[in-house]
Amino acid sequence: MDHPTYTDDEELDLIRLAEIDKLMSDFEDQVAETVKLEPEVVSISSELPAKVYKSNDKISNSLPDLMGQGPQDLRIEGRDSPYEITTRVTLSWESLQSISKDLQMLTEDQRFSLFDRSVFDAVCSLFYSGTVYFTASTVFKTMTGKGPEAKVTESQKKAVTESIEKCRYCNITVDFSQESTYYPELKNIGGDQAASASFSENLLNLRRMTIVVNGKKVEGWKILSKPMLFAYSLSKKQIMSFSSHLLNSPVSKKEDIIVIQDYLLRRIQQMRRRKQLTKRSDRIILMDTIYKVADIPKEFSLKVRQNKKRRLRDTITEILKYWEEMEFIGGFEFLTQNREIQKILILFPGENAEDFKDPT
Repeated sequence: MDHPTYTDDEELDLIRLAEIDKLMSDFEDQVAETVKLEPEVVSISSELPAKVYKSNDKISNSLPDLMGQGPQDLRIEGRDSPYEITTRVTLSWESLQSISKDLQMLTEDQRFSLFDRSVFDAVCSLFYSGTVYFTASTVFKTMTGKGPEAKVTESQKKAVTESIEKCRYCNITVDFSQESTYYPELKNIGGDQAASASFSENLLNLRRMTIVVNGKKVEGWKILSKPMLFAYSLSKKQIMSFSSHLLNSPVSKKEDIIVIQDYLLRRIQQMRRRKQLTKRSDRIILMDTIYKVADIPKEFSLKVRQNKKRRLRDTITEILKYWEEMEFIGGFEFLTQNREIQKILILFPGENAEDFKDPT
């Protein structure tokens, strides 16, 4: 079965990630042997990964829609595949009685959000860069490309902590029996569960503990085993890699903005992988999709919604200008229809809008 194409940097990153993944079984054996002897407090450095990784498979992209829906059969095959491939996925919370008191909010809002997914990807990025111990601040800085000395507010740490804990208590079961027929490499993702072409575990297997950073004691976590969903994505080579500098755009890093930036990163990276496609439709991002990702409440008045959309467009402009300076893109253009901005045309270095003249 065909795999997606990649940029040159991604090819090298995927090779390196695959090599790291092979070492994870030894790591997990060491964890099992030493966890009882581990001190209650561990000191860590403030070093952050130079690369961040984001899963881009069908399951990961569907997480918010899967929560609490029971077993769901997802169509996994690619757009042009002659085969129909189905993988069964179940995403659910553990018993609320077992969840830490810090997560009482789950009784009110049991969604798995796009922000939760961004936190999950950040923890996986830390793990595959060699980080085992981390804090909420570490994760937030990884998500936003901030440097080690950057300040993280209490509200930002609280939001990240809630998402990490949600990942600790969010169980995912994946039966990829049919899929493994077409992706034999899935049988190599490790452990006895993989041999049976399925796995069932929490999204993140973590131990909560006290960690010392720059001489200060803070709450943190230790990663006890590799995240199987990320390993699944990696086995299929459905991982995107980015320089952490791309995340450090000059915009406020609120939860909704982080989610929008992640969405734009994924969409543009998909375009970068397919730069040989020169139809305008291949370079278009729909504003309606961005508004949906931003989750602007429908109960807001028309005026409030319009103001939020305008501010969101201003933020997107700042992000895209920053990426243009970083040469991640060559330029962009907002496209208007009926006096309303409806689309964004993405260009790469050396291209201009006149190269894409087909109707939209």
